[in-house]
Amino acid sequence: MMSCGGCCPDRPIVTDEVCQNWEFSCGGNAPEVVWEADENIIKPFGTVTVLVENSCGEVKIYVNEGEVATLTEGQSFSKTFNHLKKVSIECLTPSNSTADTPSVLGSCCGKLCMTVHYKKC
Repeated sequence: MMSCGGCCPDRPIVTDEVCQNWEFSCGGNAPEVVWEADENIIKPFGTVTVLVENSCGEVKIYVNEGEVATLTEGQSFSKTFNHLKKVSIECLTPSNSTADTPSVLGSCCGKLCMTVHYKKC
């Protein structure tokens, strides 16, 4: 690693607070991205909190493409990650639903709250 001998200060760490509502159709084909890091930020890390306010069945939470939690209506998940690239949510249909019972299908919704720390180029 190259060093400037202490002549240049490190880039400051920036903190962003992210809070947004999300809503998706149940039974989608793939997880929906709710947050993704910009390409010009360095080493984002922080805390991800997801609250499920309404659901058709299970709601899967993914961070950096990996599944980190499975929630149902009224549950929440919170964890601090040392590396953040992307947060996605997948709303599943109940295992007992069929094409003949579309009323079971619908949407799920909730909140995403994040505290993200990073350095910016």
